[in-house]
Order: sequence, then C-alpha cells, then structure tokens
Amino acid sequence: LAGALANTIAGRIANHFDLQGGAWTVDGACASSLLAVADACARLADGSLDAAVVGGVDLSLDPFELVGFSRAGALAVDDMRVFDRRAAGFWPGEGCGAAVLASGAMAARMGAEPIAWIRGWGVSTDGAGGLTRPTERGQALALRRAWDRAGIEPSHAGLFEAHGTGTTIGDATELRALAQVAGPDARAIPVGSIKANIGHCKAA
Repeated sequence: LAGALANTIAGRIANHFDLQGGAWTVDGACASSLLAVADACARLADGSLDAAVVGGVDLSLDPFELVGFSRAGALAVDDMRVFDRRAAGFWPGEGCGAAVLASGAMAARMGAEPIAWIRGWGVSTDGAGGLTRPTERGQALALRRAWDRAGIEPSHAGLFEAHGTGTTIGDATELRALAQVAGPDARAIPVGSIKANIGHCKAA
C-alpha cells in the first residue's frame, strides 16, 4: 500500500535518510517541483527551517494519464515543437531531480559551496481562464511577485527558462506574459525550455 501512495514518497525518503524533520508531498501538477522549492524558500526565509531537501519525480506507470492526454489532443504526433508556429502538443517525459536548499548561514556552517542563490519566487493561478487555458494575467502575476521579492528588474535576467509545453495556447500565452513583465528589453533575453530535449516531465 505505502509503495502505491504518492503522498508517502517524501516520508519514505526522510525515513531512509533518517532526516528527523518534517516531510510532505506537494502536488501542483506541472508546478509541483517548483512549488516544493517555493515552499522551502518561504520556510527558510522565515527561519522555520535551516535546510531542506526538495525534489520532483514523474514516472508514467499508469496508462490512464497517457490515454487521457491523447484523447484530449495534447500529445504531439510527430516532433515536439516548443515556441514554434507549428506547435501541436508535447511528448511525455520521465525524470526526477532533487536539491538541497539552505540559508546562507547554514550553508557556511556546513562548508557547502552554493551552486546558485534563489533571490525570489512567486506563485499564482490563471483565475477564471480555465485549467487548460492559461491566461497572460495569471502568469504575469507570478512573474511580478518573484521579481518584486528578489528586488531585481526582470529586464536584468540572463535567461528565462520557460514552461514551454509545445502547445499553441500555452506557449503564446507564456511569451506574452514574459514580454509584458520584462518590458522592451525582453527581446535581448533568451527564452528556452528543457522540454524540447527531454519531453514534458510534468511534476518533475
């Protein structure tokens, strides 16, 4: 039973490594892994955590999901084209990733050399647009919240790693939201999505 329950994954990892802290699973569909990061960052910022292990995993073990996406017309029948006029769906991917997040003080105490610093984060929903019809307003809201928290102008970004689902509605909406938030200088900022290389790993 425990092996078949998605909500026990975090508990099993904490149990295996004897982590002694809290452990919980975050399910926010395609945003799950980033929501885990945002949740941990908020707790690190308010001092309730010194360090956290976060991650995401997605395996296609059940035909229900693939059949459903196929019937909805969301799967690409040939190449997956991200941010392309010919975008017509995605390829499913499988994968997992994990990271250790810590406050700067804790990283120094652990003797850990930071790979990157997370300056800001933000979340939002698309509101009344619908679950499968993203809105520019909803996506721009999350972007603005992240940049406001970071205290940095979006036009100073070196790269936007985008959701990039390879769908005509999703990709166009995301590009418009990025352009709106970053302003005229956004034309000089590269936009990409790893999905073009590994497929859509959803929760991961």
